[in-house]
Amino acid sequence: MHLVIHDASLRKVAFVDNTKQNTLKYVKYEWYRSLETAGSTFTVTIQKKAIQTDNHYEVAYNHLNERSFITFKAKNKTHLFSVMVVTEDEETITCECESANLELINEYANPYKANKAMTFVEYCNAMGLLSFTYLTIGLNEVSDKSLTLEWEGQDTKLARLLSLANKFDAEIEFDTRLNADSSIKQFVLNVYHINDDKHQGVGRIREDVQLVYGKNIKSVTRTIDKTNVVNAIRPTGTKDGNTVVISGLSAWEEKNEDGIVEFYQKGEMLYAPISMQLYPSTFTHDTIDDQWTRKDITVDSDNPTVVRAEGIKALKRLAYPSITYEVDGFFDGEIGDTVKVIDNGFVPKLILKARVIEQYIYDDETKNKTVLGNFTALENRISDDMQARLNELVEKAKPYTIKLSTDNGVVFKNQEGETVVTPMLYKGGQPFVGSVVWKWTLDGVTTTSMTFRVNGYDVKETSNLIVSAYVDNILVASTEVTLANLAEPILMIIKTSNGNIFKNNLINTVLTATLWRGGKEIDTDGSQFSYIWTKTDADGNAETAWNQAHTYSSKSIAITQQDVFRRAQFECTIEPI
Repeated sequence: MHLVIHDASLRKVAFVDNTKQNTLKYVKYEWYRSLETAGSTFTVTIQKKAIQTDNHYEVAYNHLNERSFITFKAKNKTHLFSVMVVTEDEETITCECESANLELINEYANPYKANKAMTFVEYCNAMGLLSFTYLTIGLNEVSDKSLTLEWEGQDTKLARLLSLANKFDAEIEFDTRLNADSSIKQFVLNVYHINDDKHQGVGRIREDVQLVYGKNIKSVTRTIDKTNVVNAIRPTGTKDGNTVVISGLSAWEEKNEDGIVEFYQKGEMLYAPISMQLYPSTFTHDTIDDQWTRKDITVDSDNPTVVRAEGIKALKRLAYPSITYEVDGFFDGEIGDTVKVIDNGFVPKLILKARVIEQYIYDDETKNKTVLGNFTALENRISDDMQARLNELVEKAKPYTIKLSTDNGVVFKNQEGETVVTPMLYKGGQPFVGSVVWKWTLDGVTTTSMTFRVNGYDVKETSNLIVSAYVDNILVASTEVTLANLAEPILMIIKTSNGNIFKNNLINTVLTATLWRGGKEIDTDGSQFSYIWTKTDADGNAETAWNQAHTYSSKSIAITQQDVFRRAQFECTIEPI
């Protein structure tokens, strides 16, 4: 690789080339390229050993500093990098570089709100995104599109440029052009329509390239990630501080190639029903009727049509797991290029169309690798019998799950009431239609029944009810639900049948302990608690013999002159039976 070092004015001042004399030499380098950011990074370590043309007062490596730029050519394209970090020791100097002008990286764009629909170029000019030397718009595939947009926060100019491209459904690339003397002639910003069925975007379709396992690639690693799957989106905008929703728009739905509704709108929400069936939310007793995974998004627009369009775009992007393939190997491709990938190591055989979204290029070519994305499965052309067998295997592999519903919730108050828990078994998101045996375990006791009735009195504080489903005597799924009891404190009031003051030692009354919880009397028949009566005399001394005789008595006790001499105090405590 031949590197050109430029000073702060973008004039060439030195060269790095391991194949030529009288130039600096590199020890190693790493070049990372990204489609998403339209940029790349370049890290190079260079020997500080003097070259023949160096003298005591000026050595070539001194041109490598935080104000320098580095360029090189690859596939007839020039790549420009700003030196961002310099690390130096006695023998080497390492430069970490980024592929955008410092003004785009380090300068900021302020909040901006358009008062009319504007083009991509008009936004660039209005926000000063192109207001530095050399940068101009080249190819512009969205030149006929105008939008009314708003940015509330402050961003770097590069981040704002990427945001602008995203709102215009566009992809961008930077093209550096040099003069004959290697000085910078021009930076060109090319704007492409985002990749879809009708547009390529950045890069080109490489019909000349087929990546085949065992031939020009070592392996293909497939990663399926459903972490961020969403199947219900509520998009909103803002106008004069008020929320803009989509409920006032006409009905909308979209069907897949099989004629099944895949996306639709209802009220303020956008839904992906197929995604919900495949990837429902966590099953709990209170989500049985709501298996949608929801996400709220805010759109920079006060136009409901624009808000819905952005919501639809987000829903289509998030409704299904992201699939990435990492190819162990490197091929002669550019960022954004579309290639075909074939791998017989998968069942069924992988036949994919994919784009180059990342590249890692090293001085050691054996380490180079390409990351592909934007995958589209192509027809596999396998036999009907084989496809049927594969479908059978896929169906068997689908997991069983249990959904629970209750007719009266799972939270009791004061151990009162009851609820019936009803289970339903699903396989692969669809109701299972076969025979199921249900087993229920509560407080270590297991029973078998189609439903389970829980009495509030059986729940002390919290209890876990375990539900297990058996198909053909095999445990296929299990879940549990937590039952809770919210107990209010018990208030005791002692009532007397004949008052508490008597004359001439003519004492005859009945003391009754009444229990109250939540304003309602409980244990009216005295069957739930033991009542322990105690007595103290006029001097405050406990009457031991009397107390022992009245341990675990009933709710009511008769008091006569035998129990009271001048004065006595009676108290009652309770214990659950």
